[in-house]
Amino acid sequence: MNLRVFAISIVTVCMVFTVCHDVYAGDEPLNVGSGKQVFADRSLISKSHGVSLRMNPPRKTGERCVVADKPWESHRVCAYNTVMEDGGVYKMWYDAIADDGSRWLCYATSKDGIRWDKPALGIVPFQGRTDTNIVFPFEKRNHEPSCVFVDTNPECRPDERYKMVCSYDGPSGKGTYVFASSDGLHWLPISDKPSFRSSDTGNVAFFDGRIGRYVAYVRMWAPMRKVGRCEFDNLADWGKERLVFGYDKQDPPDLDLYTNAAVKYPFADNLYLMFPSAYFHYPEPPKGKYRNDGPLDVRLAVSRDGIRWSSVDRSPFVPLGVEGQFDDSAIYMTTGIIRKGSELWMYYGGYDFTHGAYNVSEDKYTGVISRVVLRLDGFVSADAAYSGGELVTVPLVFSGKRLELNVQTSVAGSVKVEMLDRNGRAVRGRSAEDADIIKGNFVGKTVSWQGNSDLSDLAGEPVRLRFVMRDAKLYAFQFTE
Repeated sequence: MNLRVFAISIVTVCMVFTVCHDVYAGDEPLNVGSGKQVFADRSLISKSHGVSLRMNPPRKTGERCVVADKPWESHRVCAYNTVMEDGGVYKMWYDAIADDGSRWLCYATSKDGIRWDKPALGIVPFQGRTDTNIVFPFEKRNHEPSCVFVDTNPECRPDERYKMVCSYDGPSGKGTYVFASSDGLHWLPISDKPSFRSSDTGNVAFFDGRIGRYVAYVRMWAPMRKVGRCEFDNLADWGKERLVFGYDKQDPPDLDLYTNAAVKYPFADNLYLMFPSAYFHYPEPPKGKYRNDGPLDVRLAVSRDGIRWSSVDRSPFVPLGVEGQFDDSAIYMTTGIIRKGSELWMYYGGYDFTHGAYNVSEDKYTGVISRVVLRLDGFVSADAAYSGGELVTVPLVFSGKRLELNVQTSVAGSVKVEMLDRNGRAVRGRSAEDADIIKGNFVGKTVSWQGNSDLSDLAGEPVRLRFVMRDAKLYAFQFTE
């Protein structure tokens, strides 16, 4: 029996791609305060009819934001990249391989997130040239770049504001090391010893302010590629990983999950997102042409605690391009999300060859880092049918005076909001009959009842929201001051 099939046959608990039960069990009120609540899964929903959750793929721009055009990128720009807006500047740390097999972490900046510059930093030379944008490592050695993050730990020293994690052949042998920097360009190790075992993927780490600890997402094998999570206080010692995400028996037996690009959603405190590359394996030689080969596209998974993950469906979040396009064979998500007004901008590495179908010395200047655009909070939406539907939330305790919706209707569609008390009865003056009809496309539409939007009298009391909708998409809600 195939090892993969055998492993699946004895697994009784599927880890991923199954819709979770509500995170907030029973009728215990959920204290949402004035934080944004995104309909990324069913955890906010008590009951509904005529309403279903839908994953919304972003729009590909087709832009070639970063391409391989430097000698140290003479094979390709690669998959393990990070992007952020920092101090009003768009910054990207990206992965590149030269045709001599050397691998480098490079740096690019942008004023608009579309056109990117590769500054001549003079930090790391390449074959006698000093005008490179390479920031790590300082010499050719076994190295796989991973993520860069701004350390938001209140106890972080200013001269170590930036952190970078990578699998690296370091002074104490191979492993995953952590480096620190004051500017994101000049890096020093925080320890001579690895923080974690070697993890051959785009490892992701960040400080999670919700729990006050660091977390990291790494590669595990069980028996094929899955995603593990570490939780720790000391960046120099990540401890033992825990399996949190992987394929299950609903997936083809030759599919696993390659990278993760996990992030804590910057605009809602209780949402985590993961963008793994689903890797479908072609047969190994002699049946197949190449070893360890196959196509990859990007999927979406969500979590409320960073541990339990679910997915609305298994279709690609970022699909492969049409044959002949630069991303027709493999896609890897770049870690990080940028907000631009009412849009979210994300980036990915796209390739016109499958995982194993390349030759470092012969394939020249390959790979493109491109951009995708998504509506703010738009990863998943609660969609009402054309014939209409209703959705009732779990009990909520809020602070603030007004309720705002991220919502979209067709010209034939509409949304009305009813406030329910702890016993499920409509609050006087805030019933569906009193509600002002919402029609249109808004990322922050204030809800009102006969022209009155003030909800301060209900703040601190358990309430439910009843959405009466027709041909509409509901993305998120938020109580505001």
